[in-house]
This record gives sequence, structure tokens and C-alpha cells, in this order.
Amino acid sequence: MNKKENPRLKNLVIRVTEKEQHEINGKAQDLGLSISDYGRQLMLKGAVLSVQKIETETEAPSTGIDRRTIIGIANNLNQLSRYANQTKQLPDIEKVLKQVEKIISKW
Repeated sequence: MNKKENPRLKNLVIRVTEKEQHEINGKAQDLGLSISDYGRQLMLKGAVLSVQKIETETEAPSTGIDRRTIIGIANNLNQLSRYANQTKQLPDIEKVLKQVEKIISKW
């Protein structure tokens, strides 16, 4: 999203315990996201997936898979998560998830 064209001007305030805040901070940090980005993705998409940014390489040497492909997979998983949360039905995606896990573990 272009910050100049569509700035985020509204704030949401939620109340959490100190323990909850610590847990939220840790999860956001583990994913390399700000608390705002983490919360926004979780509330809007129902799931949070993050792909680590690679500064020097755009391709994983062992797999030949580029960063754009990984981001595409993450977006598809977000869509599946949203579908599952909305319909309360889980399509048969276990095989696909195992393949994704293999790819990500090689990354």
C-alpha cells in the first residue's frame, strides 16, 4: 500500500494484560513484523504469514525458488486460511501444506 496515496490515519485501541502484550510482541518479532502489521494481518486476514526478506539474494540456492514464488505461496495460504475461517470447512489441503513445508524448510 502506498503510504502517500492511502495513509493510515485511524487508530484502534485494545486492552491486554502485560502477559498478553509480551506474547503479542514476541510473535510479531518472531515474524519480523511490527505490532501494527502483525495485528492488522491477523484481524483482516485471520492469519499471519511472513516471508523473511533476503537482502543479497533473490533466489534460494538449494531450491531454485525465487522470493516472489514464496510470497505467492504465502498469499495463497492466507486465502485458504480466510476461506476456512469463514466457512468453517477445511478443504483437503494437507498434501499441499506438506509440500509447502518441504519448500520452506529448504529455503
